Amino acid sequence: MAASPLARFENRPAARDIVKNSRNGADETRNKSPSLAISEVRRDLLAWYRSHGRRLPWRERVDPYRVLVSEIMLQQTQVERVVPKFEAFLARFPTLAALASAPVAEAVRLWQGLGYNRRAVRLHALARAVAERHDGQIPRTTEELLALPGVGSYTAAALRAFAFNDDDAPVDTNVRRVVHRIAFGLEHPPRVDERSLARLAVTLAAPGEGRAWSSAMMDLGATICTARAPKCLVCPLRAHCLAAPIDPAALQEAARKHARARGPQARLKFEETTRYARGRIVDHLRALPHGASASVAQLCDLLGRTDVSALVDGLQRDGLAAVEGGRVRLP
Repeated sequence: MAASPLARFENRPAARDIVKNSRNGADETRNKSPSLAISEVRRDLLAWYRSHGRRLPWRERVDPYRVLVSEIMLQQTQVERVVPKFEAFLARFPTLAALASAPVAEAVRLWQGLGYNRRAVRLHALARAVAERHDGQIPRTTEELLALPGVGSYTAAALRAFAFNDDDAPVDTNVRRVVHRIAFGLEHPPRVDERSLARLAVTLAAPGEGRAWSSAMMDLGATICTARAPKCLVCPLRAHCLAAPIDPAALQEAARKHARARGPQARLKFEETTRYARGRIVDHLRALPHGASASVAQLCDLLGRTDVSALVDGLQRDGLAAVEGGRVRLP
């Protein structure tokens, strides 16, 4: 009987401890001399990154505030769309203090084109919290970061790794996919739960290389070890990967077979979704002169929907709209 991907991985000298400690929630390998297999993975990936890593504006000049802005913008938005918006946002708000002291409506205006507008409100609130609680300096410890509004485990890990080069590893979809393929083979169906996969990703990270390692993992997942068309022949980790080489047709069939059921909104055309309608309202408010407002009736005519009042209520709850006397404006 052929060995399972997990057994094959566990039998590697380096991986045995990593899988065991990942299951136990421990991180004992940090204090051990890295064994040969894992040191080779780290060496090969970092060497590839130094030659092939993406040149991105938030990497060119490392600053905690710039990292924070980039991380919030990159959530659910492609890098290509973020780059010009990042530069425009930093031109208007070059420092955390500048953002914290500005009206939230200005941040929402500059967010146009990025989608998921609540992120602008969240970033603005976060900047104000840092200004008030930490004298404008983004804190470094996980505990302090998690105490800030809107900061979860991913953002805290990203700030620690990218802004401060600490031994942490933000684990997003790309990183989970890379780690799963290396350690357990193809991710359809998943062979390990997400929490264990995240712990394993942190344990694999090269000590003392938080910034470079996490950047390398994300770049590998975004450009080589992609979800639908992995380029195994040019992957720096192909010799270490239990999934390689991946047959694209087999990957697509496995993904289709194990796809999760889509929710009601996902089955609609985008133009019919609540998200689209909310975005249209915010875009209309952005286009108004500063301080101007629109009536709910005008928004009904704009959208041709009967649920505009409920949509406006939701925008108000999320900090994206202010409502006074039946008129709506940016907050």
